[in-house]
Amino acid sequence: MSAADSAVDAADDVLEGVAFDNLYTAKIEPELETLEQRRKSAFGLFLAIAMVGAIPLVGELLFFPNFQLLIITAVLTGALAYVPLARVQVASKEAIINALCAPLAITYTETKFEAPAFATFLSLHLLPHPDDSTFQDLFSGRHGEVAFQLWQATCSQGSGKSRHVVFRGQVFRITTPRKLLGTTVVLRDTGWLDRFECPQGLKKVGLEDPRFEQVFEVFGSDQVEAREILTPTFMEQLLKLEQSYASERLRCGFVGPDLMIAVEAPLRFGVGNMFTTLVDRTRVQRIAADIEAVFKLIDEFNGA
Repeated sequence: MSAADSAVDAADDVLEGVAFDNLYTAKIEPELETLEQRRKSAFGLFLAIAMVGAIPLVGELLFFPNFQLLIITAVLTGALAYVPLARVQVASKEAIINALCAPLAITYTETKFEAPAFATFLSLHLLPHPDDSTFQDLFSGRHGEVAFQLWQATCSQGSGKSRHVVFRGQVFRITTPRKLLGTTVVLRDTGWLDRFECPQGLKKVGLEDPRFEQVFEVFGSDQVEAREILTPTFMEQLLKLEQSYASERLRCGFVGPDLMIAVEAPLRFGVGNMFTTLVDRTRVQRIAADIEAVFKLIDEFNGA
C-alpha cells in the first residue's frame, strides 16, 4: 500500500468506525463536558437578559404599540442575550474540528484569514465580483497525493436595502501532481452565471455531448486539452457532485497543477443549536461527515 493510500485510509478511519469512537471518548467528549458547563452558565445569562429585555418590550406593547419598534427591541434583546452562547458555540466548534483534524495533519482556522487565490477565482468567473466578502473555516493539508485548501465564503453585492448575497458555499483549491498546459473553466449555465462573459484570454469550448451544453458553459485556452478533460463521464460526475452537495451551481477551473472549485451550497461544519446539551455524539458525527464529504469530493476530482 502506498503512502498516499495509507493517508486516505487514515482519514476514513478517524472520521468513522473504531478510531472515531476512540477519539470521541478520549478527547472530544471530555472537552464537550467542560464546555457544557460554560453553555449552561451562558444559557442562564441568556434567560436573565431576555427577561430584563422583556420589560421595555411589554411597556412598548402597552403604551407605544408600534410594530416596527417592537421588532427592533425584540431583535436587539435577542442578539444581546445570545452573545454569551455564541462565544461557547465558537469554542465548541473549534474544539471539535481541531480534535478531528489533528490526527489527519490538517490545520484549521475559523476566521481572520486571507482567502487563497481569491483573485484567481474572480478572474476566472468561478465567483462573482463582490462588494463585500466574509470567509470562515479554512482547512489546509493533504489528502492522498494532493494538497488542498478549503474555506467557506459569503459574497454580497449592493448596500443597504439593495444588499444581497450572490454566493454562499464552499471554495476549494486542490493541487495535484498533474500539471496542465492550458486553462479550462467549467461554469454552471444557470442563475447569475448566465450574465458572465468569457473569462479574459479564454475561448468558448464546444462539448462532445450537446446535452451538457444546455447545462454548462466551458471556456479554455487549449481546445484540445479542454476536451480531453471534459469527457461525458466527467460531466456526469459534476452533476452527481452537485446533487451530493445539495447545489445547483458547482463550477470549476483547471489552472496548471491547481483544480479550483466553487460550490454554491449551504454552509457546513456547524456545531448546531446551543439550547440543548453539547455532550451529544451526533453533533460531532455531523461535522465528521462534512469533513469526509470534502475528501470524497477531492477523490472524485483527482480521479477524473
